[in-house]
Amino acid sequence: MARVALAFFAGIAGISFAAIFVRLALPAPPVVTGFYRMLFASCAMSAWALVATRTRGAGFCMGRRATLLALASGACFGTDLALWNTSIVKTSVATATLLVNTTPLTVGLYARVVQGERLSLRFGLGALLALSGAALLLGISREDLERTQGALLALAAALFYTGYLLFMKAARVRADAAPALLLSSLGATAVLGLYALVGGLPFHGFSASSWAAMAGAAGISQLGGVFGIVWALRYLPATVASVALLAQPVGTALLGWWILGEALSLPQTAGGVTVLVGIALASRGVIASGARSEASS
Repeated sequence: MARVALAFFAGIAGISFAAIFVRLALPAPPVVTGFYRMLFASCAMSAWALVATRTRGAGFCMGRRATLLALASGACFGTDLALWNTSIVKTSVATATLLVNTTPLTVGLYARVVQGERLSLRFGLGALLALSGAALLLGISREDLERTQGALLALAAALFYTGYLLFMKAARVRADAAPALLLSSLGATAVLGLYALVGGLPFHGFSASSWAAMAGAAGISQLGGVFGIVWALRYLPATVASVALLAQPVGTALLGWWILGEALSLPQTAGGVTVLVGIALASRGVIASGARSEASS
């Protein structure tokens, strides 16, 4: 269990650096940083898949529906990264990371509206708290149009991250994790590359520090962070993991203060804490509702 906890919190540390790497990669465009993050990670995953196939005979075949679902999850994740990375350069890394982590609210709304699940009072209170905190963060930046745009982009990114989670969950019902994650990564890479091409963004001509930051985003945040958490989630209770994942915005805020010099004001801290408490309550409410649905089915 100690190994699982170590992998989980190492993964959280890795994804906490994601927003920092986007800033450090400047003047490389945020969307291009996301593209190379996924491209480098996809290349590493493909190499691993090739070795696994040759040495262990592990198959990576997927059915047509599972393939489409995995690619759809990648398209959502690529769009999420495009929006979130852009929000990071328009507002503080702490605000962007806090708001993109409001995903449990949209997952809960999907469960209620589409699946007809009854959500607990805990979810309602959590959603109200999180939205109040988000409104406070938006209100702080209301006189700065760019910061307001950044906050709204982060909230939009949360919607697409919800799509990623839902499509990936559906794909995992029909396929193993490794091929589903690889196809999703390839889909995200393609979508981010398309966004960069349509936007006329450059793919080269960056400094060594920008390339180092993009490599760090791929190695530390995507491979080390995301996959470390995915592996550990198999062994952790959902209630523990959902709350523990909220350490990411805290970690990003601390790194933003330490590396970027972005100190949080008292109102920002209050808004951030309110969002975190609300997300924690809402997450546990969604899990509890899901458990009741499974028990009654």
